[in-house]
Amino acid sequence: MKNFFISRRTVLLALLTAASFTACKKETEPAAPDKATQVAGNYTYTELTMGGKTYPASQTNIKGSIEVTKHTASTVNMDFNIRAKADNSEFLVGNVGDVELTDAGGGAIGLRVDSDEVGQVKGDKMTIKGEDEDGTAFTIIATKN
Repeated sequence: MKNFFISRRTVLLALLTAASFTACKKETEPAAPDKATQVAGNYTYTELTMGGKTYPASQTNIKGSIEVTKHTASTVNMDFNIRAKADNSEFLVGNVGDVELTDAGGGAIGLRVDSDEVGQVKGDKMTIKGEDEDGTAFTIIATKN
């Protein structure tokens, strides 16, 4: 009879041990932040591409920043403050609201205004495409602070 209780205790102990391992809650991966959260932040102008050449900010006559704030999970507002170094005149100044964020492939997030892609963000780099008053195409590159 004693052996019966010993084997019963052993079986019960084994069942409790097994139950404790299977009852543990598995850790789940945290959800990836939405596109607007990934893009939001302050960006400092670092480069200008124009006429097929790229110039660092130190070799141009412009300076400034772009502030990006989350509007919804898939849209942001962008406040541009890019000015001439010499006289502080406006180069690209203003606010654009409801910029749509899209998957641009390769880990990049596209920036769309009225169905036109105006730039993208990849990692901590933002590129914005535009045209100056003479119709010359340019690209501003800014880095997230």
